[in-house]
Amino acid sequence: MYTYNKKILFSDIDQGAKMSLAGIMNAMQDCVNINSESIGKGIDYLLETKRTWFAINWYIEINRYPKMFEDVVVKTWPYDFSSSMGFRNVIMEDMSGQVIVAADSIWTLVDLDTGRPIRITEDDTKGYDLEDKYSIENPGRKIKLPNEFELIDTVAVKKSDIDYNGHMSNGKYIQLADEYVPVETHPSKIRVEYKSQSKLGEILEVYKACQENRTFIKIQGKDDGSVKAVVELV
Repeated sequence: MYTYNKKILFSDIDQGAKMSLAGIMNAMQDCVNINSESIGKGIDYLLETKRTWFAINWYIEINRYPKMFEDVVVKTWPYDFSSSMGFRNVIMEDMSGQVIVAADSIWTLVDLDTGRPIRITEDDTKGYDLEDKYSIENPGRKIKLPNEFELIDTVAVKKSDIDYNGHMSNGKYIQLADEYVPVETHPSKIRVEYKSQSKLGEILEVYKACQENRTFIKIQGKDDGSVKAVVELV
């Protein structure tokens, strides 16, 4: 298990002085990346071996949003590797040890030259300590979508959206989806299903549907209609 201590700062909060959904996602991704860097499996290793990890799914449960200047502990660990996929938990605890955010995620190892999944080798996993999967709801990999969506916005992929892989960062899709729920809404469950990559300057169409207490955001390319990601917020 890798542990990362964090203080919730001004840049992490929303208009209510609580950690924003984007801030939570950034803290979790930082913890995952620092874990990989700490064992020599970070960006340099991936670029040298011409491979990278792409997120397939995130499922996040938020029990409460931490407040500004609160100290939290972010923890992450992989619990399985299979073929080309890695499975990882991330949790955030307050200083009393209470879990305030818990997440399950699935990743695939991809060849940078071909863009296709490749088999995980022993060297790829060396240094990671497998631990038991965190007890969390398992809603499944596929999000069941409503039949009808409304086109609500068109956006361009900005320079600030791009990660070191040259694609829109997976956390940016969640941040984009959060723009289309009411300001006073604080989702307690978020599911994301990633389908294809978005590149700098690409025009994306944002579609929205509501079903009972659930909001669905579908993000797709304007030119070819390819679905990039689907986000469900409850």
